Amino acid sequence: MTAVYDKLGLKFLYPENWRLIDESDSDSPHVITLETPDGSCTWAVHVYPADTDRDVVLKETLASLQETYEDLEVAPATADFGGTEGAGVEAMFYCLDFLIRAELQIVETSENLFLFWAQAEDRVFDEQDLVFKAISVSLLRAVDESQ
Repeated sequence: MTAVYDKLGLKFLYPENWRLIDESDSDSPHVITLETPDGSCTWAVHVYPADTDRDVVLKETLASLQETYEDLEVAPATADFGGTEGAGVEAMFYCLDFLIRAELQIVETSENLFLFWAQAEDRVFDEQDLVFKAISVSLLRAVDESQ
């Protein structure tokens, strides 16, 4: 079954058994995070105003990761969100004894700049990737429908 997030002009579908953390009290960016029931996989969207510089967002996000994980490896990556292209990076790092993969994708619309952050242990990332993409696509479709 799916749950629906519909708040502050954002709407998307997500698995009902995932935990939602809404940091809408912060000024910018507005961050909404979803976690699998066991906490091993996360998807997040960081919502910025449309005039935000995408390169600065990506650079600052990677700098934050680099501060925490000194063995960070980064490669350019693109993603297709149901016909909407994302541009960003794939980052790999170790946390405890686990190899973690994080995909950071930026998508710009007329109203917002979205940073989609999908993260899981590398060996299970591909299993969750369709769910990560489906959540992102549902958000972008709702944005298209509201314009």
